[in-house]
Amino acid sequence: MDWPLLFVAASSLVGLGVQHHSIKYLNGRVDSLSNTENDVASLKLQYNVLHEEMEKLQKIATKDIAGTRKLEASPFTKDAEGWWVADADMFRFPQGIVVGDRNDHCTYGEAVLAVGLLDQNGNGNCPSGDASVALGFGNTASGLHSTVTGGRFNHASGLYSSVTGGVANDATGSRSSVSGGTLNTASGWESSVSGGYHNKASGIESSVSGGYGNEATGNRASVSGGSENTALGEGSIVLGGFNNMADGMNSVITGATSNTAIGLSSISGGNNK
Repeated sequence: MDWPLLFVAASSLVGLGVQHHSIKYLNGRVDSLSNTENDVASLKLQYNVLHEEMEKLQKIATKDIAGTRKLEASPFTKDAEGWWVADADMFRFPQGIVVGDRNDHCTYGEAVLAVGLLDQNGNGNCPSGDASVALGFGNTASGLHSTVTGGRFNHASGLYSSVTGGVANDATGSRSSVSGGTLNTASGWESSVSGGYHNKASGIESSVSGGYGNEATGNRASVSGGSENTALGEGSIVLGGFNNMADGMNSVITGATSNTAIGLSSISGGNNK
């Protein structure tokens, strides 16, 4: 037997087996790389889709609607002292502004302004009327376009009514006003109480300037001062004194005590009826 030739043939067969195994291994690696490339391509496609969706959402979030400022742009800058300073532009707040504490007991109107704090019982300012303003403490502006600009526990409920200050004053008539004092009421159309205590102006365009317990009940009637005076007649006037009553149309009482003017009369003083 030719042993060298047999050895060569066996070696050749072993070499062929090794080459065949290597070829299968390489084919497997090629298939694996091909699958990996496909996975990478799929991931890239998913990433591109997600990136496009995120860009769309960002554009929607920062879209400039009807000329309003984009969300990513701030209208404020902080100065060297730590104060936030607004741009020199106009600002529009359709609903309203609350500076200080929010009053949970208040139903806020539209386009309102409230400035103030709550007490320990949760009482505070309440601009419940549309386009109303409530400043001070515990004040309520419930009338349309009404304002309470100071004082405590004042109430402006009439259309275009106003209370400037004082304590527990009421402006209930349309276009009525109370400037100050305590427990005063202006209930007539375009009526006014300037001050004093417990005064009432209930006639149309009536007025009480001050004093205590005075009433102007006639249309365009007025009481300038004093105590417990009443102007009942249309266009009647009581300038002062105590317990005077101007009952007649255009009647006038200038002062003194317990006078009554009936008809087109005028009383300057004393005690007359």
